[in-house]
Amino acid sequence: MADVFVSYARADKARVAPLVAAMEARGWSVWWDPEIAPGREFDDEIDAELQAAKAVLVVWTPVSVASRWVRGEARDAAERGLLVPVRFDGARLPIDVRAIHTTDLDDWHEDSTAACAQECLQALAAMIARSNGAANAGKSAAAPGAAGGSGRISICVLPFVNMSGDPDNEYFSDGISEEILNLLTKLPQLKVSSRTSSFAFKGKDINIPMVARELGVTTVLEGSVRRAGEHVRITAQLIDAGTDTHLWSDTYDREMKDVFAIQDDIAHSIADALQMTLTPHERRAIQSVATDNPEAYDFYLRGRKYMYSMARHDYVYAIRMFEQAIRIDSKYALAYAGMADAYSQMYRYIEATPQNLEHAVRASEQAVALDPDSAEAHASRGLALVISGSYDEADREFQSAIALNPQLFEAWFYYGLACTSQARYEKALELYTKAAEINPADYQAILFLAQSYASLGRKQDEMRTRLGMLGTLERHIRLNPHDTRALYIGAQNLWHVGEHKHATELTEQALGQGQDEPMVLYNVACLYTTQGNHERAIELLEKAVDKGFGDHAWIAHDSDLDPLHGNPRFEALLAKVR
Repeated sequence: MADVFVSYARADKARVAPLVAAMEARGWSVWWDPEIAPGREFDDEIDAELQAAKAVLVVWTPVSVASRWVRGEARDAAERGLLVPVRFDGARLPIDVRAIHTTDLDDWHEDSTAACAQECLQALAAMIARSNGAANAGKSAAAPGAAGGSGRISICVLPFVNMSGDPDNEYFSDGISEEILNLLTKLPQLKVSSRTSSFAFKGKDINIPMVARELGVTTVLEGSVRRAGEHVRITAQLIDAGTDTHLWSDTYDREMKDVFAIQDDIAHSIADALQMTLTPHERRAIQSVATDNPEAYDFYLRGRKYMYSMARHDYVYAIRMFEQAIRIDSKYALAYAGMADAYSQMYRYIEATPQNLEHAVRASEQAVALDPDSAEAHASRGLALVISGSYDEADREFQSAIALNPQLFEAWFYYGLACTSQARYEKALELYTKAAEINPADYQAILFLAQSYASLGRKQDEMRTRLGMLGTLERHIRLNPHDTRALYIGAQNLWHVGEHKHATELTEQALGQGQDEPMVLYNVACLYTTQGNHERAIELLEKAVDKGFGDHAWIAHDSDLDPLHGNPRFEALLAKVR
């Protein structure tokens, strides 16, 4: 891997070549005109070099400022503190890097002794020296697998590969991966990458070190599942991403009734391989004891697979599966919690009927009654209470969930949504910040953090947050191009920071993929409001409400819709939703 990564537009290659020569004359290795090895993905190769570089030189010209790739690489380098920008021809810099000192090289005349060239080379030298110092300090101070300086070990659980030969078994292999991930989040010594982040690599030919860099982790768990009737074969291996070596691996040939014991064994083996000392409470926490019925568990996994699209038909299917699980095991608390979440999300975003509200409240109540020590149950109960307007009681449920499992992302995130719905923006800031710390790859918590700053009039903090999330969103959309929610959230954020053309492209893509989904209509309406097209925004809001969107508190307090207040059509819409 090279010392310096050079980001530039191909049309400027002749202008960049003398700069590269000046850097190489200083003894630095430079990555700039790649020849990709056969069998390697071009994007992966670029990303691997970018992440490994000790300094990133971005060459701004009137051509490169229009390149999404150059802007994206510049944002990534700026986020990691490695950016050294230079400029030719007075190029107008992108808004998100204007605050960073940029060296003008129009007068360097390909002379490395020129003052402007020396300024650039000295900045690179300082950046490389700092990167070398940080790497050496990390090697001496950090334990294997530890996230630098935090004392917590960072890990991601990749979706286990379905080896059954039947695509219909995909839900089962995904579910096994997610169950192990959820068990690991209960250990405070671990920083576990979210499902959304790790599952972005599903079905792809992956390179472990590259995945680790993309997700910011030092250890990776991967595996496979082969299921045949009541027999299951699960393999798992834990890999140190820094050395690309195995820390632990095992294969389990068991009956389906033993699947819970397998998950427990994998979680404990990971803890042992990472040399973690667990308290008796922590050892109990990673025992998978939600149900002892493999058939009920099978239906639960089927239901949970459909909980992430935010589409009506998927929520309906998920509810049916959770109901089947409960018919088999009437004491299955997590199945009740899953059903409560599905009904709550249906009520909030798709179909605000009294029946959905009632089902959400009853299912969440039953989940907590069956397992009062389940953080997931309390978080689901809190969300159901939020949609029913019982905010004080919801607060207590979220606090219970956090006390039981401080690493449960949903507890902090749902609590933040509850506070936003009440215009308690200062408290929401605290909650979204914590949610983002637990899962830095989740773009939603960071978006709502920015909106909370906007609601408080803290424009500088809002823009800093929005600029900081550009790289996270761009990586997520690159890995998940069909994630409609990421598209419209990305469009909103890009518009706020001045990337209007790209924002418009993502808006149209999102609307094309989900033109009949209330959530898509609502969020695109928010973007049109930001753009000043209020009539189009209200038209889409009316369509969203007609199709079932009914979260009055959110509409009333969403800072993106502030310009619509006072508009007779908008006020009539609020009254209708109320």
